[in-house]
Parts: sequence; structure tokens; C-alpha cells
Amino acid sequence: MNAPRGYTGVLGAPGVGLGRIRWAATAPSEVDGGNGYAGAGLSSGVGGGTGLPADLGAAFDAVAARLRERAEALRAGGHTEPADIVETMALIADDPDLRGAAATGLAAGQAPVDAVTAAASTYADLLAALPDPTLAGRAADVRQVGRRVAAVLRGDPAATLDGPVILAGHELGADDLLEVADDLAGAASLLGGPNAHVAIVARALGVPLVFGVTPDAPDGTPAVLDGATLIVDPTPEQEHAAREAVRAAERHRADLAAGRALPAVTRDGRTVTLLANVATAEESRAAVAAGAEGAGLVRTELPFLTAADWPDEAAHAAALRPVLDPLAGLVATVRTLDFAPDKLPPFLTAAGARQLPPEALATQLRAVVAAGAATRLRVMLPMVESADQVEAARALLPGAVPCGAMVETAAAVEGIDGIAAAADFLSIGTNDLTASLLGLDRLDPALTPARAADRPVLRAIAATVAAAGRHDRPLSVCGDAAADPHAVPLLIGVGCRILSVTPSALDAVRARIRTLDTAECAKAAAAVLG
Repeated sequence: MNAPRGYTGVLGAPGVGLGRIRWAATAPSEVDGGNGYAGAGLSSGVGGGTGLPADLGAAFDAVAARLRERAEALRAGGHTEPADIVETMALIADDPDLRGAAATGLAAGQAPVDAVTAAASTYADLLAALPDPTLAGRAADVRQVGRRVAAVLRGDPAATLDGPVILAGHELGADDLLEVADDLAGAASLLGGPNAHVAIVARALGVPLVFGVTPDAPDGTPAVLDGATLIVDPTPEQEHAAREAVRAAERHRADLAAGRALPAVTRDGRTVTLLANVATAEESRAAVAAGAEGAGLVRTELPFLTAADWPDEAAHAAALRPVLDPLAGLVATVRTLDFAPDKLPPFLTAAGARQLPPEALATQLRAVVAAGAATRLRVMLPMVESADQVEAARALLPGAVPCGAMVETAAAVEGIDGIAAAADFLSIGTNDLTASLLGLDRLDPALTPARAADRPVLRAIAATVAAAGRHDRPLSVCGDAAADPHAVPLLIGVGCRILSVTPSALDAVRARIRTLDTAECAKAAAAVLG
């Protein structure tokens, strides 16, 4: 029996898992030797009208279709953000420039697998060199799409290994985890960081992930992953401890769920309203089941990530009605279209990513009002930086539906009194606000929910709370900090009384609130504010 060997890296997703090592083919040297070409039963000839050989086109199509199936399955399970990531990878597989580069390589005499790998590597390298970390973060997704297409061309069989696995690789991607999701106990990747897409998916799946380690162990080697430490060839005692930790985590989740009937009230009797962030019907149902009093954020952009044209009123209503129906009688705060820079649909350019033209906004607002008639509907505008934006949107909004503003930038905080006067309510998006105030990108590993405890961020939150009070406006927090156990006491300490979190976090946040005393929270916040 080999002696235990420990590898400590950077935590990507918390938890404990035990299983056997399975290596994923993620290193460049593992995918670029594609002289063998099985074709995976694909047809020969030339693809219709694209200039792409049919074998190559069919391989790209197969990968795109599989990614979309996985995205749909993730959404059905309430995992919106991972589904969004995988859907964007499907767009990469459909990208005509990437396909064209592969076809050019093939025409120049490269083997099909080599042509795909070279094209993906070239595009990934270009993205990785960009100064914008959001776009640079897409490089890993492009490389993974290239690996998947190459695997289809080679006719690679799916790897099999009985029982739970600890997936290891040079640069794991989101789809690597989903490939073995049913058997996945944990993952270890040499490259990547806490805000990488693979980490987002790991956290959604509830499996531990560590970055920066490469275990010296072949397939099938027993392993334990405990947070940021991977132990290869663990002792029986270490395996037993890991199993006990897994059972304890399961018991803890069950205990939290058992407390759903309890109110979100602090020890000194202050009530905190718990809302949910949702984007699918499944998430809305999960939120209601977990005791949410409504939705503090209803995302509307996800159905249109691949749309070629601006959605019309019927498309908006059809996409939104199933999400809002489970929220009948409850607060439903619908955010207008808000596409991140790395998730733009074909009908948008970077310049229009977050500011909708008036006619497009009016179309969406009409659909929102119609779809949300059975709810306590509110409309929320993203990335507001002036009162003029609120007033312009209100002029387009049918009826007397409340119109609110998200506070997500330093500019919004500077003009908060004007915005608060114009808006019917405010919502703090701590993710973008923290990035704006600290000069970080959303993909920067340094950007964590706990950074809401940084003095500039907490001061901005406190200033927004104060402005909401001066203008008698309801205020909520809908960023990740609202579910962070370290940030929640500080948010309560500066006066936040409405928190909106992912449905899966409702139980834990409720339990956390019930342990707090508002006077103690205020004292802790004052110490940070200085």
C-alpha cells in the first residue's frame, strides 16, 4: 500500500469528497496528436452551404447539441448560472469564425483533429491575451470546446470507472464536470481560479474543487478531497473521517431545511425579509418551497442568449410567464434585459449590452406587465447611474407598476439621492458594485462575496441605505453578499432588512439571521466603517 500524499492548492468550491482519481484529457499534449481519425460515424463530403467539410461540421454540431441539452438539464434543476455558462459554450461551438479557422487548417493539409485543436488554441490564446479579464476568462471555454470536437472526430469512447470519482486535469472546464456529474465526488485542476466557470458549476453541483494541484497518481487511485487539500492513497482513518464529514454535511442540510417554517428573525426580534433570485420556473417553485416571500430578482435575459433578433412582446411574455406563475400573490421584481459583456446575444453589440433602446425597453415592459398580472409586480432597471434613466423608463411603463433601480456602480452611489428620489425602490447588486469600487473584474479571483466587508464597499452600501431611508424607499440586497455568512451580519448592521438570494441559499441564510443580534451587527459594521 502506498503512503498517503497530500496536495494543497486554492479552494474553488468547498466540501469533502472521496472516490478514485479519473484523469480528464485537458492538457494540450493530450489533444493535439490527432493523426488518427475515426470520424465517429460522421458522413463524408462537404457541409451544406458553409464551406465546412461535413465531418467537421457534424462534429461541431454534435458538441453544440450536447452542450444545449446539458444547459437545459441544468436549468431544469434550478442551476441558472451554470446553465448560462454551458449555453455560451454551445455558442462557441456554433461560432462561424472558429469553424472557418478549422476548415482553413484542414484545407492546408492538417488532420481534422489537428485543425480543430489549432483553431481552438489560436482563438483561446487571443482571448487570454485580452486586457479584459471577462473575455480572457472565455479562453478555457474555447479550449474545452476544441477538445470536445476533437474527441468526437477521434471517436473517443467515454471513460468509465466504477463508483464516485475525483476528476483531475490540467485545465478542467465546466463540461468536464458535467460529463461525469452523476459519479462526481470532487475535482482537481492545475489551472483556474475561484471565479472560473468550472468553479461556478462545481459550487452549483455541490462538489469540492481545488486549483493548483496535479496529483502524481494514475486512474483508479483512491483519493480524498477536503476543501483545498487533496490526499492520494489515504489511510483507512482518513477515508473514514471523509465519509463522516460527508454524512455530517448531509445532516446539516437536512437540519436547515427543517427550519423553513421558522421566521427570519434576529435574536432581538428584528424581521428580515427573504426573497429569491430566479430565472426559471423551477427556481421559482424551489424558492416558494423554501419559504421565500417572493422574488427580489427575476432575470429575463437567459432565454435570449442565442436570439438573432430583438425579442418581440410575445417572445418576452412566453419566456416570462412560466417563471412568474409560481409567484402568484407574491413580490416579483422583474429586471429588464441585462446581458453581461461575455454573454452577448447576436442582436447586441458591446455598446448596447446594458442600455436598451427605448423601443426595445417599451416592448419588454408591456410583456412584463401582462405576464406578471397575478403577482405583486415590480420592474427593476439594471446599471442605473442617473435619475434620468429611471424617469425615462417610467414614462414607458404601463400602469402604476413600481419602477426601481439597481445600485451597482460607483457613479450610482455618487448620485444616490437623485436616483432614490426618482425610483420607487432600490436594490444593491453587490457583485458589480464591489467590482466597480475596488477596480476588479467579475472574474478576478480576488472578487468574493466577503469583499462587501471592505471599507469602501460597506460605506457605499451604508450610504445607499441612508438615502433609501431619507426618501422612504424600500431597499434590498440581491448580490452574492446577501448569502455570505460573513457579509450578512454587516449588511444587517448598516440597516439592510431585505435580502434576495439563490433558492438553494435560503435555508442557510435564514438560519444565519436567527443567530444574529442587530446591535452586535451594528457594532461590527461600525468597526469596518471606521
